[in-house]
Amino acid sequence: SFLPFNTPTGGSLFVATDVGIYDATSSGVAGTAETSCTDGDWQSVSFINTAGPWLVAVNGVDYMKNFDGTTWTDVTGASTPAITGVDTRDLINLCMHKRRLWFVEANSMDLWYLAVDAIGGAATRFPVGPIFPRGGYAVACASWTIDGGNGVDDLFVIVTSEGELAVY
Repeated sequence: SFLPFNTPTGGSLFVATDVGIYDATSSGVAGTAETSCTDGDWQSVSFINTAGPWLVAVNGVDYMKNFDGTTWTDVTGASTPAITGVDTRDLINLCMHKRRLWFVEANSMDLWYLAVDAIGGAATRFPVGPIFPRGGYAVACASWTIDGGNGVDDLFVIVTSEGELAVY
């Protein structure tokens, strides 16, 4: 997986394998892993809040990982920052929508979200099963805009394993 980390002054590109996440910003042979993992299939978002720039990544196997521009952190219920209410190893997809991080829980119809501009804290469950008559499980979420993200019409999209979509 490619994990881009974007900041106002540049950024970095990370790549993931089944053993680690590596800095691939510069050409040449990759050095040692920046952080270890057991599955290379990561989903990530890069954003900036009042605490600075962040790269947040999930894969449904390993603990969620945060990168603050210097340090990678495995996010658990006891880390700093911590996320409580959900095991971050169960999160398979994520998106940023209206300054809020949203997560998709593996093999369920539950989404989770954090407070506005938060990088940690109590995650709140958002069950979506009743709106999808074909069943299955949620696989992805996204923010959808037709005006470049500058208007009030930014919509939240949920995609299921049965091909159904919900657009809020």
